[in-house]
Amino acid sequence: MMGLRVLAFVLSLAAAAAAWAQPRSASTIRDCPDCPEMVLIPGGTFVMGAAPGEEDREGVPPQSRGRSQPQHQVVVRPFLLGRFEVTRDDFAQYIKATRHVMDGACWTEGNDGKRRDYKGFSWQQPGFPQTGRDPVVCVNWFEARGYAGWLSQRTGKRYRLPSEAEWEYAARAGSTGPRPFTADAASFCKHANVGDLALAEAYKHRKDTARYGICSDGYPFTSPVGAFPPNPFGLYDMLGNAWEWTEDCWNPTYDGASPDDKPRYSGECDKRVVRGGGWFNEPWRARSAFRFRDSNGHNGNMLGFRLARDP
Repeated sequence: MMGLRVLAFVLSLAAAAAAWAQPRSASTIRDCPDCPEMVLIPGGTFVMGAAPGEEDREGVPPQSRGRSQPQHQVVVRPFLLGRFEVTRDDFAQYIKATRHVMDGACWTEGNDGKRRDYKGFSWQQPGFPQTGRDPVVCVNWFEARGYAGWLSQRTGKRYRLPSEAEWEYAARAGSTGPRPFTADAASFCKHANVGDLALAEAYKHRKDTARYGICSDGYPFTSPVGAFPPNPFGLYDMLGNAWEWTEDCWNPTYDGASPDDKPRYSGECDKRVVRGGGWFNEPWRARSAFRFRDSNGHNGNMLGFRLARDP
């Protein structure tokens, strides 16, 4: 009898430990009534990068393969991350308070699939209609950091852009596959805003399933933040909607990457890593492991950001 009790006790401890090791949706924090809502992300260890065979299964073209490899284990310390992408209403407060003058024009994705530099477009006029709850776009890396610095001064907390490792850890939320949701192509549009049949309809394009998939998310351009279900950490739109700037300099692969969560400040530092994919992109780009780069000063109507904060 005593042996059975001991065994039951040991099993209960093992179950508790296993439960504790699982990702959890943490409590939210807001440092002022109109500050972005932040989620406390628990620390942990994860394997960063695309798993063997993932890019083949996702149909990634050869020229875009290998950027998310080799896989490597990374230790991530607890941090806070924005529950949502920074919205137009959020960013408008910064512009009003600081009277910051935005850089240049905004590159837009034309309906022929080519980028154009339109002088008349900006974060207020990105080339398509938005609400105040849509993610702000046409914001370059310097301006995203400027917003973080303004919030830091205002609240006394250290706001910043997330490192690439922090971003992927938060996007995965404990998952190991391409995404923390279904791989079913017909159900994809219930989880993320990407270049789908709604975009094809808006652009009057032939509904080529190789480009636009086989479903419609209902939003041809950006969608209000929180329009799709959150991941297990309680974060919205980590995949799709707007690309998100990170702090890291661009490196074409993970060769030489650190096993910790710090940003990488070596490589091509006139370019920074962007993550998550956007409203215009093919579904294969909206993966936890997929990474791309953009010039620090580039303002594009797919480019937004999400803030991190030290605990």
